Amino acid sequence: MPTPPETSVANDEFETCYAELMQLTPHQTLLKFLQRHDQRIQQQSAKSAQNRACGKGCGFCCHLKVIADAVEIFAMVDYVRAHLPQQQLEQIIQSAKTNIEQARTLSFEQQATINQQCPLLLDNACVIYPVRSIECRNYHSTDADNCQLSFQNPHDLNIINSNIPELWDTASASSKGFMAALHYHGYDDRIYDHNSAFIEALEDPGCKKRYNAKKRAFKTAKYNN
Repeated sequence: MPTPPETSVANDEFETCYAELMQLTPHQTLLKFLQRHDQRIQQQSAKSAQNRACGKGCGFCCHLKVIADAVEIFAMVDYVRAHLPQQQLEQIIQSAKTNIEQARTLSFEQQATINQQCPLLLDNACVIYPVRSIECRNYHSTDADNCQLSFQNPHDLNIINSNIPELWDTASASSKGFMAALHYHGYDDRIYDHNSAFIEALEDPGCKKRYNAKKRAFKTAKYNN
């Protein structure tokens, strides 16, 4: 067994996912992890004296830069193919390609200073909510007005999100454990640009084959070094 990450939550999730990956596919392991992850978030949130301001119809954070691991991208692609009508899928593809073109010459750091609506946000609702990214699950706020202020001033990176520290720490540690398990099993654990990876996965079946062969999943999608 490789050396696990620090903190008890990260360590517990690492050991669980590491064992699951010896018997299950990365996709199956992801779905099991997401159940445990959501439960941890709910339990920690219930313990906190602070309340999350997040709610249905509030989509300010859905205009922030989104990044995801390859296995998360594949889960999103499988979900839209199975659950969304062709008209919605075409709308998502066009929106993602518009985002890609707008950010083509920008670094990841520069992309953090612009608003881009997530292509999977339709009618101000996430159409892949059950398989939304880990990053989206972890993000939360205690002040909706602050979220609106950040949305209205995307270049001002000094506007700090007001979160619940212990909730953020638990969610981050849980995510770290899952990612460490993927890493030690040899799977591509690069963190990719959500828009370009999503489109590449839709258009190239070879992405998943390369991933399952423990090679770099995406050839053209940007990733965060």
